[in-house]
This record gives sequence, C-alpha cells and structure tokens, in this order.
Amino acid sequence: MDDFQIDARRWRFLDNPARYIERETGGLEIEPLVRQFKTAKEILSRIAGGRGVLLADDVGLGKTTVGALVAWVVACQDKRVRIYAPNEVLRRRWAEELKRHIPMLEQIGARYDRIKQGSIGKLNAGRIQVATHYELVRSHGDGEQKTACDLMIIDEAHRAKGDGSAFNDALRNLGDRAKRKLILTATPFSIRLTELEQLLQFTGASDLEKVRRYAGDLKRLYSLGDGHDVAAESKRLVGAARAAIEELQPYLIRHGIDDLSAVERKHFGAVGTSRWEIATPPASAEDLQLLLRMDRILHLTPKRKGERRNDPRFHVGWQHVATELERVAERAGANSERAVLRHIKEAKKSLSARRAKPHPKVAAVSDAIRPLVDAGEKVLVFCHHRATASELLGALERALKTESVSRGGPPEKVWRTAWEFVLPLDDYLVSPIIDWLCTPGVRAQLAGWIGEPASTASLLAAQFAETRVRRAGSGVPTILDAAMTLVASLLDAQSTSTRALLNSIAKGQRAFGGQGSHFPGRLDDGIRVMGAWESDGYSEPPKTLYTGKPDIVLALFNSPFGPDVLVTTDRLSEGVDLHRCCRHLVHYELDPSPVRTLQRNGRVRRVGSWAALTKAPIYYAYPTFGGTRDEKAVGVMRQRINAFGLLLGGVPSLDDDAGDSEQSFAEAVVRGARRDLELLNRKLRV
Repeated sequence: MDDFQIDARRWRFLDNPARYIERETGGLEIEPLVRQFKTAKEILSRIAGGRGVLLADDVGLGKTTVGALVAWVVACQDKRVRIYAPNEVLRRRWAEELKRHIPMLEQIGARYDRIKQGSIGKLNAGRIQVATHYELVRSHGDGEQKTACDLMIIDEAHRAKGDGSAFNDALRNLGDRAKRKLILTATPFSIRLTELEQLLQFTGASDLEKVRRYAGDLKRLYSLGDGHDVAAESKRLVGAARAAIEELQPYLIRHGIDDLSAVERKHFGAVGTSRWEIATPPASAEDLQLLLRMDRILHLTPKRKGERRNDPRFHVGWQHVATELERVAERAGANSERAVLRHIKEAKKSLSARRAKPHPKVAAVSDAIRPLVDAGEKVLVFCHHRATASELLGALERALKTESVSRGGPPEKVWRTAWEFVLPLDDYLVSPIIDWLCTPGVRAQLAGWIGEPASTASLLAAQFAETRVRRAGSGVPTILDAAMTLVASLLDAQSTSTRALLNSIAKGQRAFGGQGSHFPGRLDDGIRVMGAWESDGYSEPPKTLYTGKPDIVLALFNSPFGPDVLVTTDRLSEGVDLHRCCRHLVHYELDPSPVRTLQRNGRVRRVGSWAALTKAPIYYAYPTFGGTRDEKAVGVMRQRINAFGLLLGGVPSLDDDAGDSEQSFAEAVVRGARRDLELLNRKLRV
C-alpha cells in the first residue's frame, strides 16, 4: 500500500516568491524564482497525486533550486529524501543549495541537521541524504535499508540512458524502495526517443505507445527521399508529435531558455544572431593523402579484427596520427609486406612535413582567439579527447604568449599592503591567495585594467574598489568585489582539494607552475592559457595542464583574474559553472551526441552570465577542417542542434547510412513542421 501523503498547506510559501526573496541574501532573482516556484508546486502536486516526474528544463534554468525546494517540503513532513548527484562537485552544490534555503524555510521546519552527506545508510524520517551516483551503484545490492526512501531525486539522470551501465542497473533494481522519484536532466533524449522512454519508466510511466510511434515516424523520415510528399510527411509528423506529447504531459515538465519571458531571458544573456565563424583553410591534397594513407595502413595492420580506422582525432591534429603511426610501425616490424613498410615510410615523411607548423585547424583557432583575449575576453575551448586537447593546449601556449610581463606600477610590497587593507585576513589561507594576486603576471593584468596604478597602498586599494574588471562596463564587479568572491570560492569548506592545496602552499610544501606562481596557469611567463583534464600518463603534458581536482581551475576561470583561455575535455562539460567571466566557447572537437554539445553550451549560458552582465552576446564556434571527416561531423552536429529541442532529440546518429537525398528530405519535413512542433513542445511547460 502506498502511504505517501503530503499536506499542500505546507508549500503555500510558493505562492509568494516576492516575499520569499525579501528574506534571502544569496542572490536569487525574482523572475527565475517565479517560474521555479511554479514548477516546484506542480511537481509536488504530481507526486502527491501518485506520479513521479521528469524535469527536463534547459541547462542553466535552476533545476537544482527546484529540486531543493521539493526536497525541503517533503522532508519537513517527516519523509525521507535521497538526492543522488553525478559527482562530488555536484553533491556539494546540492548541499549548498539546500542550506541556502534554510533561513527562508525555518517556518516549515528546515534545519541544518536535517541534511546528511556522504555514504548511504539508514535514513531517518525528516532527513535529506545527499550522495553521488557511485554511492547508489555501490549500495544497490545491499538491501532495502540502504536505499529505501519516500522521495528519490536523481540529478543528471541522462547518465542512466542505455542498457548495461552499472548506474542504469542500479536504478532498474530500485523497485519500490523509493515511493516517488524526481528525475532531473536538461538532455533527456539524445539520438533515440527510446532513451526518453527509459527515463520515464524510472518515474513510473508505463503506457508510452504513442511516444514509440512518434519515434518510429522520426526514424522513417531518414529512409525516405525524393519523390515523397514533404507536406504530407510534415503533417504526419505533427500528428504523431501531438499524440506523443499528450502521453508525456502527466510525467514530463520542460522549459526552454528561448521560451522564457524577455525579463527572465535577460539573466542568461543572448546568443549572437550571427555565427562566430573561424576560418580554417581546407585540407590540402597532401593532408588528404596522409589521412587516406593512415586509413590504408590501419586496414593492412589491424591491431584487432574490426578495429575502427577512420579515427576522428586524425582530422583535428597531428599528435594522435604520430602516436598511432609509431604503434603501427612497432606492430609491423621489419618482416612486414613491402607495401606496408612503404606506406609507413611515406606517412612518416609526410607527417614530419605537416608537423613543422601547427595543424591548420589549430592555427585558425589560435588566430581567432588572440584578438578576443587582447580585448579582455575569456574563451572556453572544449575537446573530446585528451590527445587533441594536449596538442591544442601546447600550441595555444606558444601562440598566445606575450613577449614579456610588464614590471610597471608600484613595487610588490605596495600591492601586498593594498590587498591586506581590503581582504579579510581571519583565515591564514588568505595569505597564499594574496601571494598569487601579487605575482608579476596578475599585477600586470590588474595594471592593464587600472591604467595607472597608484604608488601608495591606500590609493591602490581605493582603485581596487573603484575599477571595473576587464575594462568592462558598469554591470560587472569591481576588482575588489571580484577578489572577495574569488577568496570566498577558494576558501569554501566544501572544496577540500583547494583548501589542501592552499594549506600546502602556505606551509611552503608545494608549488604549482614554478617558483613565481602557486596556482594553475603561468601568467608570470606571459602564458595566457591553461588546461584541465586528467593526465593520460603516456605523454609529456603541456606546461599549463592542471590534472588535480578541478575546483581551483573553476574558481579562477569564473573570476576575472588569471589565464584568459581554458582548454578542457568533456570532464567539465556538465554540472559546473564556467559562465561568470566568459561568453565565447569553441567546440574544437565534438562528441557525436548533441547532448554533450548542449551541455557544453550550457556552461556559459546560465543565470548571471558574463553575457548578461556586459549585455554582449554569447558566441559558440564550430571550426572545421574542410574536406575531411571533421567537416561532415560538424555539419551533422549543426543539424542536430537545430532539431534537438524541436524534435525532442529525434535526429539521426552520426553513423547513419542515410544518403544526402534522405537527409535533405528529412530536413525539409522538419522545416515544414517547425512552427507546429514548437507550439506543441510548449505544452510541456507549467
């Protein structure tokens, strides 16, 4: 028997977001809060009525805030709530979000001692457990006591899509251990609508025949071509979508950023209406010959049967080509067929000539980024593979390096005294932060914003309080405000890795990046870029690569201080903020899934973005190496992004065998149905 009962009178506060925000000091904005409160009320009504819910709001719309409000209402009625976040960074964010609302929710019983973090164990009534996906996987076979609860919230649930993963198995085996489930993900459907079906089944939905029929109609589009009626197929698609959305409505809630009110959209910043095109010269005949020769070599000397030969990494850099060529040469040996040895010899000769200069795509991206950083902008660059990221980072270190770090301005002692005037010194870990702010690289950076730094500490401190960062306008923080925010972020008690690093620096036990700087990046050497991913352990890492836990990298990139460019892998593509000082994002190398691309884009388009503060647009760049597989991959991704929200992810996979005719026909059908599909999708809002 289902004994899940909650009293609607306990969430009446959701009717008055304006009054709620009067008592809040954490930076909540009234416009997003109005929608978030309305969404929380709808979720509570649905779970009270016996349903689970899938909340699929766009990236950056505040699903964590909505989830925290729902969790508090349920827990304060003596129910057990378990929240599963994908990693430790997001687990801490959940805990912070829950704590943020306690002062406003004391009247319904919210208290700090109701929050429990860490490993999963028996949960008492009225408590909220915040753990990670890993903890759920580890505990799912340990019996009902370990996972039983009244409400289970699964964050970033798209990680459970696809059969066979341990996380997927853990969710499937929960059974009735969670009386209600709230599933959160901005990207619930990737390539196939069956992935959406699976997530809905976690919420308790069972009758999804119309969703399956819609998925079939989408798939059918890519088997058709010339000779079929575009208008008739558009009408068929709209009809199938209407039936599917009616079936989805009881379980699914979805808001898109572009569907919000103009007042709320301004908090996110606008995406540029024109594309940010990075002009990359097409592959030369010699480039293509090398790529074709690599394909032939791997065909003749496969490491294992069926091994993929046309590796996308070959098309966006030369480093992985060199690595694979060396492996093939070792595997082939001296006794291989003459044709193999000839191909290897010619490939090595061609590659040596290619590597005399940066890869054409690397050079083009470097040329596009340099004027941006010279103008005071930060730039985020995503790669899919570490080898590609490593090659790009090394090239950017060289290409973006300044000739020398200016030594102008007052002596270091004056800078240090000025910072000691204005920063809180009650925590001894502030000392290594001040040390970093007084390094030559950061001082030169600040001098560029100030113009003429004062010669005395008191006047310089006054300049910190008056000067806006990065030569931006009145909407951005001052140097002092930004420094205070950075200090608070670095000293966050939840970020144990950063505090441990600062502690070791304070004790003189560890220095990162050389004698002049203890922080990621090497501004003292004039290098304006840094990287963040886990080292592969096989190759010599670039100078500025930081391989530890990313908290300190996130804190620096979200501040106006430090390196201007961050190169990273998809390790940082979801669940983190990178928007506080950045509005330019480069997709140097793509993951085949539009989910990953949209998650990346969501790192810079969020509430309180740099774009919103500066009232300047966000730009995404998809550079291509023309004439290669890279060009095709980017073209397919553009198609997917255009169709993603429209078709709930119903787009073809990268490796579909559909020809150009079928692809063009499908796109024409979608264009014909676009207006009706947009209106239908809005029915999923509350």
